[in-house]
Amino acid sequence: MIEYSPLPISPDEGFPQSFRLAFAGRAYVVALYVNASERLLGTLPEEAVLELPQEEAHLVARIARESELPEPRVVFQRKLVPQLEYTAGDLALRFDELRVAKRNLNGHGSYGSRVSGGIALRWP
Repeated sequence: MIEYSPLPISPDEGFPQSFRLAFAGRAYVVALYVNASERLLGTLPEEAVLELPQEEAHLVARIARESELPEPRVVFQRKLVPQLEYTAGDLALRFDELRVAKRNLNGHGSYGSRVSGGIALRWP
């Protein structure tokens, strides 16, 4: 069984968000963003919390590995589904909860967003 280390996601900081992550002797840049249709967002009250994914909205994770090259190399970019294990080379990723408040789309504050995930080595 794989043991995941928690990713330092800060839902109250809003989406999109990105952070540097040192893991297993390497450096990564993790970016998370919500892709939601204008139609859907226009029908929701301001206090709405989106359970992702849904037909017109999803959370995307993009992970790039830093190296001596000028630009980080993208090793993972996917629409996320809760409880699904993803692999990217020697990494395993899992996201357990994907709830994003409408007010946390391009905004920060405590509005009920909860996004959690973890990272592990596939072959320790």
